[in-house]
Amino acid sequence: MAVKPPHILRASSNVRKMRSNLEGTVDRKALSAIDRAILDNVKSLLSLGKEHYDFACAQGPGTWRQCVSRLYYGAYNASRAVRLYRDGRYSTDAADHKEVGKLPDDFPDRERYSNELDTLREDRNLCDYDHTAVGGDLARDVAAWRELVGEFIERVGEYIKEGVD
Repeated sequence: MAVKPPHILRASSNVRKMRSNLEGTVDRKALSAIDRAILDNVKSLLSLGKEHYDFACAQGPGTWRQCVSRLYYGAYNASRAVRLYRDGRYSTDAADHKEVGKLPDDFPDRERYSNELDTLREDRNLCDYDHTAVGGDLARDVAAWRELVGEFIERVGEYIKEGVD
């Protein structure tokens, strides 16, 4: 894991399960501190996603590869925020990118976002790794990806906020 110790995300691959296992051992104050630490990390992941999104939106029309790549990372980190929030899962392993479209059953418009995020990942791979690709090879153009990712990040923020209230 890339986070520096001591850090709650280094304590377990699933911090929600860790918290549950500690319920009979630690007091309410400690459990509340764990809950706050989890939520702080969820918000930080979402913030990182917004940073990537904002950077992508600031790029000019000739930078389609970088734009799609950063849009993907915006969506990917928002997806990671949802998974950490809902299930307690956090990973920095490269295989975690396969999880980008795995959203909880109660996430709004889940099927649509799941499918689109998986397609965005394929477009990001094309942009980052295929030197022969041209903008027309993308499944969606940059404007469509920008709209989708902006909408997704907004939905993630609402989803997290609703669960906290």
